[in-house]
Amino acid sequence: MDKQNFYLNHFFIDKNNKSNTFWDKDFRKLIQNESNFILNNDNCICLYKKGKYFNKFIPRYYTVQGTYLFYGDKDLKGFKKLENVYLSTSIEKTSYPYQIELMYNHNQIILYTNSEQDFNCFKSQLEQFCILIGFHNQYSIINQIGFGSTAQVFISKSLNDNSHYAIKRIRKNSKLNPQFLMEEIQVMNDLSHPNIIKLHRVFETNRHINMVLQLVEGGELLKNQRYSIRDARIIFKQLAECVDYMHQKGVMHRDLKPSNILCKTNSLDIVLADFGLATYIKAKSHIYYRCGTTGYVAPEILQFKEGNKMYSEKCDIFSLGVILYQLVYNQHPFKDVQKEKMLKNNLYVEYKFDDTIKIPQSCKDLISLMLKQNPKQRPSAEEILKHEFFNEQFFEHQNQTLTLFEPNSDQKRSGPSLSSYNVDMKFSTLNNGFKLFEDEIDNDEEHQNADFIETSPLWSKRIELQRCQSYRSQASSIIIQRQQSQDFKTKKLSIFRSELKQQSLKVLQPQMDKSICESQDFHQIPYIFQNNMLLVHKKQYY
Repeated sequence: MDKQNFYLNHFFIDKNNKSNTFWDKDFRKLIQNESNFILNNDNCICLYKKGKYFNKFIPRYYTVQGTYLFYGDKDLKGFKKLENVYLSTSIEKTSYPYQIELMYNHNQIILYTNSEQDFNCFKSQLEQFCILIGFHNQYSIINQIGFGSTAQVFISKSLNDNSHYAIKRIRKNSKLNPQFLMEEIQVMNDLSHPNIIKLHRVFETNRHINMVLQLVEGGELLKNQRYSIRDARIIFKQLAECVDYMHQKGVMHRDLKPSNILCKTNSLDIVLADFGLATYIKAKSHIYYRCGTTGYVAPEILQFKEGNKMYSEKCDIFSLGVILYQLVYNQHPFKDVQKEKMLKNNLYVEYKFDDTIKIPQSCKDLISLMLKQNPKQRPSAEEILKHEFFNEQFFEHQNQTLTLFEPNSDQKRSGPSLSSYNVDMKFSTLNNGFKLFEDEIDNDEEHQNADFIETSPLWSKRIELQRCQSYRSQASSIIIQRQQSQDFKTKKLSIFRSELKQQSLKVLQPQMDKSICESQDFHQIPYIFQNNMLLVHKKQYY
């Protein structure tokens, strides 16, 4: 498919945005969303746009800060949040050979420059947040490492620097909700934490969405691994810090579970993955409300009904309680031979502590607090980190093998392996002739074949914004602050304040050359106590 037809049929379209222009000029949105936004000199680049009426190149200053793109001269002319914006670049034999094309909802702008350094720097910044094309020109697939009903995961190698990444490939079809993937991308772009999986790039092709993710090779948490109380505390503290960061950023994960927690080479260093169900806490509406994985989902989500008040980020705290229980007891708190009984235990929070395993009382107290049925009685992630469990010193007593451990002890607790009990249940849609528990997906030829003509788009984002070189000094420091009394309709928000002399602002107009002219899988399960339905997140592979 050529580039023109690809853009006419691109996957990510914001149906709620009816604007017929690329730029957003409602500065009130920016002030409301960003109370103190600072733009630095070094990130301003002079690029050219083509005039609408006289086919002349007009100089403007552009800068990428956070997830926003700004442009202006001495004043701010417009801005754009880089969500679901498509990026394409090209080099032509013209006066301004380096071209950057951006498209949002079929609204397009093209920027020009004759500086290769400016072009490469600005391009690298945009690539962190935009949807890209040309996946096969930048990555090669090595082998497949996992798959689900709608997504496949591969190890790939970058053709630019030979680095290895995980590629999550999602097939585009009518059942795949673009709004759902849009929110996942937005959430991952807004988060930057050492214990959160990094999204490096997002590509789209004719048939797939490809997410280029950080490759974590240590495997899933708790998979064929048992931990001492000391190691469990180290792991859980990282997870609590990660959740605290997310909540401070206004995000709740809603699907915390061991299979979504990956271990680095050092098994005690973890990375949180799979943000397919993550959403913003204060969002006015959500794509999914009742969602999660059986055994980890909070009771208020199981009981949620349309029209009720939205639950809070405390749903993540409940999941943390289940995970800590598994870390120290090596078994699930709600486990039962009958899966329906397990769901009931989850709903009514029916569990008990195994007294045959010696666990610190502070740990039991923390688990009990996190597993409170009433979310208002659960501690926040910040309060969890202040709990005495993280300050208590553990000692290994003589003549006891299952007790507290010294801080430097490598001894592991004995007990049944969690891998012998699968608590991650899959469900199929309730309909005529339905099967309550769906069969495993056949490992068919399509899943086995790693030689692809087309690949799915990749999500990618760098955690730290790349700064341009200091030689770009055309514009001065730019500060946007909340201004309660400013009339945005009659007064411009002057953020581009140039310190150059007046004559230096006169830019000679060059003549224009005449030749200028490319997931998650959710299923409904029957709610056994009422006639409601519950969306359950299917297990993903990374």
